[in-house]
Amino acid sequence: MAVSRVPWRRSLLVRIVAVGGLIALVAVAAATWATVRATTVAVRDAQQSSLHAEARIYDELVGYAATHRDWSGARSLVRTLAREADRQVTVTDGSGRVLVDSAGEQDRRSPAQARATLDPLAVDPVLLAGADAVIEPAPAETGPVACGAGSCRRWVVDPSAPMDDRVVPHAPGPTDAQTAGIAATDRSRKWLALVDQVDRCLGRAGLRPSSGVTDTFGVIVTQARRHGAVAACAEQARRSWYDGRVAAPALLFVSGEAGSAEVFWDFSRDSQQRIVVLAGGVVLVVLALCLVFGGSLVRPLRRMAVAAHRAGDGDLDARVPHRRSDEIGEVARAFNQMADRRQQLEEARRRMVSDVSHELRTPLANVRGWLEAVQDGLAEPDERLVASLHEETLHLQRLVDDLHDLSLGDAGELRLEPVDIGLVAFLEQVADGFRGAAGSASVAVRVEAEPDATVRADPVRMRQAVGNLVANAVRHTPPGGVVTLRGRTGVIEVADTGAGIPAEELPHVFDRFRRADAARSRTTGGSGLGLAIVRQIVEAHGGLITLDSEVGAGTTARIALP
Repeated sequence: MAVSRVPWRRSLLVRIVAVGGLIALVAVAAATWATVRATTVAVRDAQQSSLHAEARIYDELVGYAATHRDWSGARSLVRTLAREADRQVTVTDGSGRVLVDSAGEQDRRSPAQARATLDPLAVDPVLLAGADAVIEPAPAETGPVACGAGSCRRWVVDPSAPMDDRVVPHAPGPTDAQTAGIAATDRSRKWLALVDQVDRCLGRAGLRPSSGVTDTFGVIVTQARRHGAVAACAEQARRSWYDGRVAAPALLFVSGEAGSAEVFWDFSRDSQQRIVVLAGGVVLVVLALCLVFGGSLVRPLRRMAVAAHRAGDGDLDARVPHRRSDEIGEVARAFNQMADRRQQLEEARRRMVSDVSHELRTPLANVRGWLEAVQDGLAEPDERLVASLHEETLHLQRLVDDLHDLSLGDAGELRLEPVDIGLVAFLEQVADGFRGAAGSASVAVRVEAEPDATVRADPVRMRQAVGNLVANAVRHTPPGGVVTLRGRTGVIEVADTGAGIPAEELPHVFDRFRRADAARSRTTGGSGLGLAIVRQIVEAHGGLITLDSEVGAGTTARIALP
């Protein structure tokens, strides 16, 4: 059974599934959009307003923490922010104990419900920037850093979280003298202790000591890996430095109504119009897709149906376009191939009928003519006449035998009994059978075979094939020429020094009743079936026959057997 050669990505089935999926996707997307839109459009406005309000509250309170040592004086600020946002604002410590509440409540809160953490040393960039913009944190790796004379590679690894820029800086400056040109004597003892703390932290993490600390608490290291651990040490050092200088981290709670939500989808007249427009749009899209896709299927099928009707009415030139690369294109190509083959077979049938009738007509006409001449007393039935009639009957017998052999080969009933054949003796036997006829035509027949060369074949059928080749070669070799039979293991060659075959005839020499002599002259003999029989015998053995020919130099037929 033939297998489809259409790739799966171009398959008609895939396209049908894809179009069906696209239609379903459009319908589902439209329904989903309507549902989601109905439930989210109102919430979005409320969330946007709430985000702006919470971002402002967060920004103000982080600014307070960055400029104060504790939260004891934040009550007035918290109440102002709560009144402006129409919310209840609460600040607690990390355990949920209330530090400041705009409503004066003191009930402990759950830390898991906090809106944000108020920490000036680790701010939330989204809330700090507001609802409309996001500040991307600076990259942790900012190196390499120059190191004065010589060449080295260093990285400045900042703390893992950004710090609010309103925190009052207290760092005296970088400690890397080669980088910043600051003498070690200018560094405070506390700063040196901080650097020592960083080195101990790095040591606990299994890293080498730092090359210094910048005034933004960036740790200068020479290793190109594990910068996450270095950033943690930098964060720890920064918190140690600002301990007691900024307010301790706290939790922010914002509660209350976030505003009323406007419903987008209801059963009002406007909503009903939206539903009608949406449904109509989906129907139009689906219909357009079906029309386009259905037309792409129906048009080529109709063309193939028309071509099939023409072919059925006897039009051998009926063909269909085959530009497509899917199953329809494959069917069109198969139809055209079938039509081509049918046309070839019809032409071959006509040519064969003409050839057979011609080959039979000539000897039958001769036999009939001489017999009628004898009946009318115009010729004597002497020995010469009998020999001529016998020759004509032999020609008819050979033609019938050739046609019988071809019919057996076509039916796959050409019986073979292969054995190992020694080529020296085999080719000499074939040559002996033709030396008499070749000698009368002044043509020499020679054998050139390797001593131990063999082929595995049916000796009777292979002698018939080689004999046909030798007969052909002797027939087309002029007086004084040579026909050479060559043999080596698996290969038999028959070469002649005859007139050769024109290049345009070579692809057709194995066709039935095909002869280079278009006039069908009986002087060159043969019925045009010999080479066709040779090809069938060789192919029945699983072999291959080829012809090499040069006009004026001769022809070489080569049989290659497995």
